[in-house]
Amino acid sequence: MRVLFTTLPGTSHVLPWVSLAQAAQSAGHDVLAAVSGPALEPAAGAGLHAVATDDGEARRNYEKLADMLAEGGSGMEIGGEQMARYVGSVFADTSTAMMDGLLDAARKWGPDLVVYTPPTVAGLVTARVLGVPAVMHGLGTPLPTPPGALAGFAAEAARHGVPDLAKEIRDVEIDVSPPSLDAFGPPRAPAHRSSVLPMRFTAYTGGAHLPDWLLERGPRPRVVATLGSFTRWFGEGSLMREIVLGTRDLGVDLVVATAGAELPALPDPLPDHVTLVDWVPMRALLGVSDAVIHHGGLGTMYAAFAAGVPQLVLPAAAGPALANARTIAARGAGALIDMDEATPATVKPAVEDVLVNPAYRQAGQEVAAEMAAMPAPARVVDQLTDFVSAHRRYRRPART
Repeated sequence: MRVLFTTLPGTSHVLPWVSLAQAAQSAGHDVLAAVSGPALEPAAGAGLHAVATDDGEARRNYEKLADMLAEGGSGMEIGGEQMARYVGSVFADTSTAMMDGLLDAARKWGPDLVVYTPPTVAGLVTARVLGVPAVMHGLGTPLPTPPGALAGFAAEAARHGVPDLAKEIRDVEIDVSPPSLDAFGPPRAPAHRSSVLPMRFTAYTGGAHLPDWLLERGPRPRVVATLGSFTRWFGEGSLMREIVLGTRDLGVDLVVATAGAELPALPDPLPDHVTLVDWVPMRALLGVSDAVIHHGGLGTMYAAFAAGVPQLVLPAAAGPALANARTIAARGAGALIDMDEATPATVKPAVEDVLVNPAYRQAGQEVAAEMAAMPAPARVVDQLTDFVSAHRRYRRPART
């Protein structure tokens, strides 16, 4: 079986499906990642063959969205119609920039199925053009492809022989979210004609040479602070400065994962309780830590759930981060402070609360146990193999 993976040009959109891709390789299947920009390095670094879909235009389109969210939504209402239209248009423009290169690579390589993430509507269209199954791989909270992305990509899809994109639906959906979060997150997308395959979220975050201190817990509580893999979220480090100052008198060790960002706003010199790291596998770091402070990104959120670690979320005022933070708080696995309200005076008691209150850790460990009981990626590979075999008997013709 040949499996083609694709996603938007961002590290955080690659990591959720790496474990499935590696499981497919381990089972003897061929895997190719057709991605763009920042997605290329983590795909290749995970031991996958990767090809670029474009010369960087997709990345430039996608970064418009990240910039808008980092700036607080440019005045748009969270979850409002204007924001939904804008987000959908960015996803459509990004997929348009990827489409020709993605389809060209797919035609040359000849996949048996295409795995894509919900915003990457170009993956769905590529599968339809080739007449192979379309497998939508969730990034965390189950969400459909945004209607705005389908509408904005309709003309491009029609150009490739898919005339009514709004009626197209994935054949298989891989769901990595534990059911107990359903009551707190947005409503699940209807399955329609697709098969839903639950799969364990395995928190792949790359490999690294680990320092000795990452092999065990330290004598003091260890708190991790991160804003994910996208350096624009860090700015000059003003938010991290509030976290550093807010944890100074708590008797903790604070590990700040910078993703390589320059942070001139941090105190100089740094307080003794702070360690800066560029890129450390979050799975290893959270495994020996007592709490994590983050921005509400799905990758960090689910990695923390998988580790059973209490969370303090500082979400921006716009975008999905606030919904993620509310899910964490509603599940009882953490607390939240609006990013604009984060000061040493608000951060200090919030961090102390998530460290001292055992209810947060208990809730997180309940979710971790639920996630661990979900089918492993290797099992899902077997299910996809069976699906492809059945599909070949009733093969959908390729589009011209």
